[in-house]
Amino acid sequence: MILVQISDTHIDAPDKFVYGHFDTAAMLTRAIEVINTMDPAPDLVLHTGDIASHGDANQYAAFKDIADKLTAPLVLIPGNHDDRDALRTAFGGTPWLPTTGKFLHYILDDYAVRIICCDSVIAGETPGELCLDRLNWLDEQLSAVPDRPTIVALHHPPFYTGMTGTSAKGLSQGGAELDALLRRHSQVVRVLAGHVHRPITTSFGGTLAFAGPTTCYPFGLEIGPAQILSAANEPPAIGVHLWLPDATPTGPGLVSHVLPIGDWDPAITIKKADVRMVQA
Repeated sequence: MILVQISDTHIDAPDKFVYGHFDTAAMLTRAIEVINTMDPAPDLVLHTGDIASHGDANQYAAFKDIADKLTAPLVLIPGNHDDRDALRTAFGGTPWLPTTGKFLHYILDDYAVRIICCDSVIAGETPGELCLDRLNWLDEQLSAVPDRPTIVALHHPPFYTGMTGTSAKGLSQGGAELDALLRRHSQVVRVLAGHVHRPITTSFGGTLAFAGPTTCYPFGLEIGPAQILSAANEPPAIGVHLWLPDATPTGPGLVSHVLPIGDWDPAITIKKADVRMVQA
């Protein structure tokens, strides 16, 4: 199984630059071109939130015009810049997005790794939360299928990133409770998030947590005492998660990569051979 993670696309109205500088539509278009040329092709593309810059119908329509060019299936979860009702209107015809209920939670069961998509949004606020209702729902879903490898996805990282800007705190509440919950469910092989606009990996909940990169403007690695949020002149990127069923020394496992997106010369083939992974 190959899962591509995109995040924080921040699509605005057509021909509008976000913050007067970033052509997020062009950046997403380039990312999709790269995804469509992957060989082997991904089984699924998961968007971990902040689809639009301000979450209105016109911006979701602009996103769909670009995303419809994907050759792999696409699913998404809301971020703090998104609007649940507008998302339901834009993507209500899809089989995965719930049309009723307070939160946009759902489960994907058709892949080698089960994916539980969680809604961590607090409407109108930058941080997210996992309230008791959301934690109980997640606990129920994990308890129902304890023997399948599972990814838990949400927009806000439930861990502290070490960054000092406004994105430093992902969840205003529920992080410690989520950590304890996941420790009771050993089938969780990865927690995937977005929000922080750069790839970050840490241990969390007895497993690994990964905040994916953005397809648009990466945030600078601001870890000093000043609370600064900056956009860095670094390449945007996508996450590529490979489920290896039997090829690792310790058995099945999920391996996560970061693939930068940019205009540079193609890769140079140094050696070509029929190489097979073997256990050490």
